[in-house]
Amino acid sequence: MGVLDVRSVLEYVPYFRGTLFVVHVAESLVDSEELVDALLDLDALQEIGVKLVLIAEDDRAASLYDRSRRCEMRSACVQASLSAGACAVERVREILGRNQVPVVSSGACGNFDELSVQLAVDLKAVKYIALMDGNIPMRGGKPIFSILEREVSQAADVTHAYVLEMAAEVCRRGIARVHLLDGRRRGVLVDELFSEEGVGTMVHTDSYREIRPLEEEDIPELLSMIARSVVDAKLVDRTYEDILARLDAYSVFTLDGSIVGCVALYPYPDDDCAELGCLYIKYDYAGHGYGRALCQFVEKKAKDLGFSHIFAVSRSAVEYFRDHLHYAELSRDVLPAARRRALELSGRSSGVFGREL
Repeated sequence: MGVLDVRSVLEYVPYFRGTLFVVHVAESLVDSEELVDALLDLDALQEIGVKLVLIAEDDRAASLYDRSRRCEMRSACVQASLSAGACAVERVREILGRNQVPVVSSGACGNFDELSVQLAVDLKAVKYIALMDGNIPMRGGKPIFSILEREVSQAADVTHAYVLEMAAEVCRRGIARVHLLDGRRRGVLVDELFSEEGVGTMVHTDSYREIRPLEEEDIPELLSMIARSVVDAKLVDRTYEDILARLDAYSVFTLDGSIVGCVALYPYPDDDCAELGCLYIKYDYAGHGYGRALCQFVEKKAKDLGFSHIFAVSRSAVEYFRDHLHYAELSRDVLPAARRRALELSGRSSGVFGREL
């Protein structure tokens, strides 16, 4: 991601504060130079209120503990490995309770051994982060930035598919986010955790990506998000009051709680149709299918409401509606009378596109 945008970091601080991350470190990374970056980043996470547990693969806790101390982490070593049973788990809990980072050995090989995963489940961790020495799942030579747990079994042409399946199983046991990261990459933790797309692979439950109704407190964020397109005359200008008056029409696309896109559905019941409007995806998130997902969402909503047709009016997204969504180009004459008058009064040279539902 290059130089990290401080504003994007600040957005995540409230979400992370008070949560617990379990970080599993591959045995081959414990003595690596690259691990220093990760430990410094973990120390920063601890400073903003994230609770951490460090698990060293096999029996490398003592070495990992020494490295954490060199990075001035508030850590403590668990002398027994997780294979020792309840005594090790209780020691982990004790260290967490005094606001230190427990460093413990898994006593087993691999990034997803049973005892490490069970510890994360028992501690109600929100993230299980596997710092791996390579073996990151790829598709077409590129990382799979995120994938739903329920979609893993259908994933095709993926390298290291077995790693994806193990991560999916961790999700099924109650961990909402499992991150597969190349521990040899400098700054991998920050680049992964403080951006919506990240740089590794995140296997997640449905809650990571969500399309939900717009709430009144979201309106200022929505207005600021679409402001550039309004200034460039790509979207119609809207005020706080305009949106509040039709709040039920708007939906937003969120990634990990952050709004990255929006859409509206304006019904015309007397004409048996609805309008798809205010479609927008933040520039940094274009090209990932989020716009299509929003369109499919409102199409289904319109169909469920009993409408037979949906239409959109646009002059900046002609190719998108025509070539990507395969909407038909229509005459303005097909528009509901009130919508046609509003378009003519606006003086905008917009096209009309639509499809049957």
